[in-house]
Amino acid sequence: MKFSAEAIASATTGRVFQSAGEGPILTDSRSFPAGAWFLALVGPRFDGHQFIDAVRGAGCVGVVGNGRPPRGWDRGWVRVADTLAAYQALGAAARDRLTGPVVGITGSAGKTTTRTFCALALGSLGRVHQTVANLNNHLGVPMTLLAAPSDAGACVVEMGTSAPGEILALAQVARPDVRLIVNVGAAHLEELGGLDGVALEKGALFRTARPGDTLCVNVDDPRVAGIERPPHTRVITWGSGRGCDVRLLAVSLDPDRLVSQASFDVLGRRVVAELPVFGRHLALNAAGALAVAAACGLDPEVSADRMSAYEPVGMRMRREEIGGVTVFNDAYNANPLSTRASVDALAALPGRRAVVLGDMLELGIEEGALHREVVAQAAASGVDLLLVVGPRMAAAAGDVGGVWAGSSVEAAERLAGWLAPGDLLLVKGSRGMRMEQVIDGLRAAWRLPEDRG
Repeated sequence: MKFSAEAIASATTGRVFQSAGEGPILTDSRSFPAGAWFLALVGPRFDGHQFIDAVRGAGCVGVVGNGRPPRGWDRGWVRVADTLAAYQALGAAARDRLTGPVVGITGSAGKTTTRTFCALALGSLGRVHQTVANLNNHLGVPMTLLAAPSDAGACVVEMGTSAPGEILALAQVARPDVRLIVNVGAAHLEELGGLDGVALEKGALFRTARPGDTLCVNVDDPRVAGIERPPHTRVITWGSGRGCDVRLLAVSLDPDRLVSQASFDVLGRRVVAELPVFGRHLALNAAGALAVAAACGLDPEVSADRMSAYEPVGMRMRREEIGGVTVFNDAYNANPLSTRASVDALAALPGRRAVVLGDMLELGIEEGALHREVVAQAAASGVDLLLVVGPRMAAAAGDVGGVWAGSSVEAAERLAGWLAPGDLLLVKGSRGMRMEQVIDGLRAAWRLPEDRG
């Protein structure tokens, strides 16, 4: 979306020092396009004002900054008190221009998959704009809204959190018409203070709902089902139990093509979707997306069919073929909920199966017990080889027989000697563990080229 100097000042209560025409709002000075406004964000270790000469040379329309323009400045300039607050205010102003429904999604695990399913399921509305990659924080949400075309058929906004109050702030910027909480699990416990704290934080998405908004409630998750629902909001329930408005009825896996046939009841209509993923938890994510589509009044058969075009985002159960071995790269992030689901999904597949698990971070004082539970569940799942990486996983493995612990390099070496064509491998861990290094190490051990996809 494009803003003039006057529109920027109006949205941010800023002051126009030098007027200029319309342009999109950008914050990254690298590869800056001509004709855009540069908003100079300031953080603990950076100050965007250092790059105003660079964006001027690139042909910026003007700058949104927290001071006066430098001497001789010949472009637009809007002064604001706080550039981060101004960015969020501009995101809220962009949201006001959207005519299609805005969908807000949060959860402890699976929110990116659910968001991607939602964007596909809503395709009948026209062009669907959505969060890119994992840009779901205090910067990513306004960025998503500012990048949306005003005539978008729908906008799907993912919201993440790692500290109390963040979902509240993001919900106040995005003000979704349709709101979905995927689940509440053990993630960011250090900052959020246990599962009750996670539920309180995620629940802000529901508690801030306005009369007429729709809440898509996962009744399989008792903590989500128990979140306060403001009066005069519409509720669509989803899950796998009887009585859901949108119910996952059954999932069957084609082990050769690694696709799932999932059947659903959507407001009394039975529909079937072929999903290019495997795992019951991912089919449940698709049920959440169908609940969102139902909230928007769409034909469930069409929405279910559109979800067949799903592709994994980043390192989220991304399928790779390495030397005849099928690798499921789930190294983007991990918590107990998502790790158990991924291990269960792999264990349901036929063939020889290996799992490498890295530490799950930010779990606070419960981390020891949570790691022990995950390792014990993985060891009992029936997989043929279980390797763990990181001090937390290694400590947990000491209580469970048949589990080998080492570094990423050692895990890759052990895998290289154990795996054979036709085998299956799952690699998962928290982002800080960089578990993709295990996959890189396996390629190196077999002298295979790096995957550039």
